[in-house]
Amino acid sequence: MAKEKFDIIQSTCIPIQIDNCNTDLIIPARYLASTTRDPKFFGDAFMHDLRFDAEGNPVADFVMNQPEYAEAPRKGVHEIIVGGQNWGSGSSREHAAWAIAGYGVRVVISSSFADIHRNNLLNCFVLPVIVSKEFQQELFDSIAANPQTEVKVDVPNQTVTNLATGHSEHFDINSYKKYCLMNAYDDIDFLLSNKEKIETYEGKEEDAVEEKDFQEPAPDPLYVEAKDEAPASEPAEEVAPIEVATHHESEPFVPKKLLPINRGLASFFFLSLITLGIYGIVVMTKISCEINTVATKYDGRKTTNYLWILLLWSWLTCGIAPIVWSHCISDRIGNELQRRRIPYSFGAADFWLWNILGAFVGFLPLVYTHKLLSAMNHLNADYNQKG
Repeated sequence: MAKEKFDIIQSTCIPIQIDNCNTDLIIPARYLASTTRDPKFFGDAFMHDLRFDAEGNPVADFVMNQPEYAEAPRKGVHEIIVGGQNWGSGSSREHAAWAIAGYGVRVVISSSFADIHRNNLLNCFVLPVIVSKEFQQELFDSIAANPQTEVKVDVPNQTVTNLATGHSEHFDINSYKKYCLMNAYDDIDFLLSNKEKIETYEGKEEDAVEEKDFQEPAPDPLYVEAKDEAPASEPAEEVAPIEVATHHESEPFVPKKLLPINRGLASFFFLSLITLGIYGIVVMTKISCEINTVATKYDGRKTTNYLWILLLWSWLTCGIAPIVWSHCISDRIGNELQRRRIPYSFGAADFWLWNILGAFVGFLPLVYTHKLLSAMNHLNADYNQKG
């Protein structure tokens, strides 16, 4: 990827307001089989399946195809992406960072990044900047009001400024990576920049070894006549205990199968309508399995498969079992959201308020369905990243 020194970057932005934007959205998996490292190849693949439909035609309502943001990045124009929360979640493919760098983006701003993706961005000379959620939303609002809004990222002082409002925030960056970005060094460049110091050090070490190799041999030991007297015992030399510091670096969690994170109410409603409710049953059955995958390890509980509840227990209990089941799974999902510290409100109260009492209004049970799907999207995204 192109190496360019980082100093002060002032540019208009591309707002990609997608929470949990995973690496499969950033670059689809089919591009991973390519053996090229051509930046343009990966840049063209950036957000491909959101930018283009199955026939290769631009999707008009996607932000990168709108006239205000369609221009490819250049100096001062669209060099910065303002992304949603948990940017770069999912698999750890480095190709996602290649795609962002290949498209020409130099800075990605978000309120949180997946750790591996964040490091991949730095290695590809793209600066990930973490800001507060409030500042992130302010940037989205300013850009929506005026697409020509510029943001200034001051790398030496580690500040990011919304020039539309004048508000600034400080961001953190590893000092080594900051030094490399400001000097356009990758890890090899950094080592080469210290070549003279390394050679000087190695020369001193070689001289020390040579001096040891040519030391005069120690004189032969002197033998004295043995006596019956026992030699005076010398006090034993105290040896300080050696402390061995161990560090076990946990490897990143890689799920056997990624759980879905993009279920929405509209598709759920219309597909259920078209299939006479079968699609809804399938989704609820999958959710009953997914919550066991996500939570059983921690809470020791196991939710009964929804299909059994619907086909067997519902008849035997005159419809009471599905109500109890929905209460329990809603409560369990809410507890797991809290345990994982995911800022999304959901629980058994939502089931009773929106699904049971809301049924008297007619359409309010859809609110419960929306909250249920959203809650599982959040849990599945967190599981895909952390386990």
